[in-house]
Amino acid sequence: MKHWIRLNWIALTRTVSGMLRAPLSSLLNLLVIGIAAAFPLGFYLLIASAQGVIGQLPVEPQLSVYLRTSVAADEINQLKQRLATDKRLTKVQFIGKDEALKQMQASVGGGDLLAGLTDNPLPDTFILTASTDASADSLEALQKELTTSSGVEQVQLDSAWARRLQQLIVVGKALLEIVLVLLAVALVLITGNAIRLQILTRKDEIEVAKLIGATDAFIRRPFVYFAALQGVLGGLLACAIVWAARTWLNPAVEALAKSYGQQFSLALADWRVVLVTLAVTTLLCLLGASLAVGRHLRQFR
Repeated sequence: MKHWIRLNWIALTRTVSGMLRAPLSSLLNLLVIGIAAAFPLGFYLLIASAQGVIGQLPVEPQLSVYLRTSVAADEINQLKQRLATDKRLTKVQFIGKDEALKQMQASVGGGDLLAGLTDNPLPDTFILTASTDASADSLEALQKELTTSSGVEQVQLDSAWARRLQQLIVVGKALLEIVLVLLAVALVLITGNAIRLQILTRKDEIEVAKLIGATDAFIRRPFVYFAALQGVLGGLLACAIVWAARTWLNPAVEALAKSYGQQFSLALADWRVVLVTLAVTTLLCLLGASLAVGRHLRQFR
């Protein structure tokens, strides 16, 4: 056991000293791994941030029916009865102009803004909630029907954008999967190429070691440690790149969301995401090293 620990310690120290002897080459390799891993990590955090906001949005399709200011009470009652019997709707809510004005004053503090107005400029409104299984065609047909109704000024189909946004998230997840596959291939190739160059530079040393009885495990061990160190350090560098990008972009993103009356900020990777990133980059680098070392060791037999 002591002998095995000693051999691994020697291999580890030789690997670290080798990386320190060629700092520029090692740094370039780490930068390539870090940048390659930063893309899917940043993409994942962006999707997670957007998904958290979408979860707070209404996904049920709604229609806002704005009535004319001159509409009569009888017309409002007739429209209310008609909407109550429509099977495409699950909820019908009427908001009078006075109530709408109170809600506006409470939400935006528009008392001073409306102080100079003699009449209430807001219309009476119906908020209609459609069934979740309602098709887009049926909702558009309902919108057209209501637009031509007596006393109706405008009909706006709400929450359809939330559905489209959810579909964009689905597309984003599919793109993330493609990026992850490309990342896996890229890291395997990058590590395999780095290991191949190391083997070529140490070809004579490996041949001598094989002649005096060195096992494949002894020869493979330094390259495995090299790949593992590259994976861990490259994963940490990827997390640092994403953290720096988030710190740089977040103030602008928060200001943009605030201008629309929303609160949105890019998510920060927690410790579980960091561990998964390190594990994935390390495993992919080890896979690349295993393929490269195995191929060259067969040539020395």
